[in-house]
Amino acid sequence: MTHRLVCLAVLSAGMATGQATSAPTPAAAKPGKPMAFDVVSIRQNLVAPTQRRNGPPQFGPTGDGYRMVGGPLLLPIITAYIPQTGAAAFMPDQIKGLPDWVMRDAYDIDAKVSEEDMAEWQKPASQKTMLPAMMQALLEDRFKLAVHREIKDAPVYLLTVGKGGPKFKETDPTVEHPDGIKLPWGGVLVQSKGAPTLYGTSMASLATLLSSFGGQGAGRQIQDKTGLTGRYDITLKPPDMGPPPPPSPGDAGGAALASDPTSMLFTLVEGLGLKLESGKQPVETLVIDHIERPSEN
Repeated sequence: MTHRLVCLAVLSAGMATGQATSAPTPAAAKPGKPMAFDVVSIRQNLVAPTQRRNGPPQFGPTGDGYRMVGGPLLLPIITAYIPQTGAAAFMPDQIKGLPDWVMRDAYDIDAKVSEEDMAEWQKPASQKTMLPAMMQALLEDRFKLAVHREIKDAPVYLLTVGKGGPKFKETDPTVEHPDGIKLPWGGVLVQSKGAPTLYGTSMASLATLLSSFGGQGAGRQIQDKTGLTGRYDITLKPPDMGPPPPPSPGDAGGAALASDPTSMLFTLVEGLGLKLESGKQPVETLVIDHIERPSEN
C-alpha cells in the first residue's frame, strides 16, 4: 500500500479539455522569463532494485531544486502536471499512453534553480507554482514530453465527514519528520509498522491517495467534499476485517470476499470519521502524446 501511495503521483484552473497544457507562470516571475531549472542532471539508475535503499524512492523539491533517486519517470510527471479538477495528483490509471519503460526504468534526477531564482524558490507559496512549471520545462526539454488533458463526467466516490466527525488531529507545524518522505503535493509520509502516517496532509491529498488504494476494487476516483481546509496528521491503518467467513456449500469465494478492496477501503475511511458517497463529477485524464528516453547529460 505504501508504494502505491507514494507513486501517486503529487499536485490550476481553467479546464481546457483536449488542449495541450502549458506551464503556469508564477506571479513572481519576470515578464517573458521562462521558468526552468538552471542545471539538470539525468541518469538512468542501473542499480538492481534489491540493492537500492529500503523503502520507496526519494523524490521531491529540495532547498535549491528537485531531486529523485532511483525512481520511475512517473514521479516527475505527476509532480509537473496537476489536475485542474481539484485532485492533488494524477493516479497511474489516470494517465494514458505511458510506455512500459516509464514505469519500469529507474532514474536519478538532480535539478538546480539559478541564483537569480533562489530567493523566490525558497518561499513556500512561490515554490508551489514554480515547481510544476520547472518540471514541465525539464520533461519537455529532456524527454520531449507532449501531453493533453481530457475531462469528462464519471462515477466517483465523494469523501465527506461522518456523523461523529473526524478522528484525526490538525498538524502541529513546529514538529518535523526528518525520516519521512516529503510529498510534492504537500505533507510528509512516514512508514511505521503496518500503518503509514501522513503528516501535514490536506483532504485533497488524502482523497487522491485513497484513490490509489481503492482504485483496484472500487474502480472510481475519490474526490474531497469534506469542507475541511486545514492540514492534518492521519494514520492509514488497514482495517481488521476479522477471519474470513466459512464458504457456503459450492461457494469457493467466501474467503476472497473478506479481503475485498472496496470493503477494506470503506472500513478504513469510516475509521477516520469520514465516509464515502456515490456521485458523478468531472474526472480528468492526462494523455501522453509523445515521450522519448532522456537525452544524455
